[in-house]
Amino acid sequence: MSLPHALLGLINYKPATGYELKARFKQSVHFFWNAGLPQIYRSLNEMKSKGWLSLTVQHQDGRPSKKVYSLTQSGREELLRWLSEPGEISESRHQLMIKVFFGNQSGTDVLAGHIKDWRDRHLALVRMYETDVPSLLERYGALVSSRGDAFCWGLTLDYGKRHAEMVVEWCDQALKDIEGLQQGGAASK
Repeated sequence: MSLPHALLGLINYKPATGYELKARFKQSVHFFWNAGLPQIYRSLNEMKSKGWLSLTVQHQDGRPSKKVYSLTQSGREELLRWLSEPGEISESRHQLMIKVFFGNQSGTDVLAGHIKDWRDRHLALVRMYETDVPSLLERYGALVSSRGDAFCWGLTLDYGKRHAEMVVEWCDQALKDIEGLQQGGAASK
């Protein structure tokens, strides 16, 4: 996925400043795609130069002016073009799996520590998907309810939660296997 297309999708809901877009990322798609403010501003400038966005400067008394970005017809067409294409299959690069692969070289205690940390992070994600995300969907549901986007948002929530649960399950089994090795037994499957 490209950052410009994620931004087009968010701006399609409502025109926004770069700072507002960063907040929208944090409140929605950051669970599976994130971007920093410098990346967002760089992409907005590129998108504007391609004709995908228009810019309105709103002057404010005693505060810096706001640059509000809106989708142009060309931007809407680009978003729809991109949405109609099949999704890319991302190249898999997983640092923890490299550490697991070479885990015998660092010792099982170090390996178990990495896996426990990974488990804890994903358990926290599961809890967030169960508590924080549904309230965000509810809060933003009014914005998108007429378009049916809440259904699609729910699908991404379900994917994220199931993926995090799978990682927790894998970590639990890996930790059991490591414990079996540490006790001198064969790893259980």
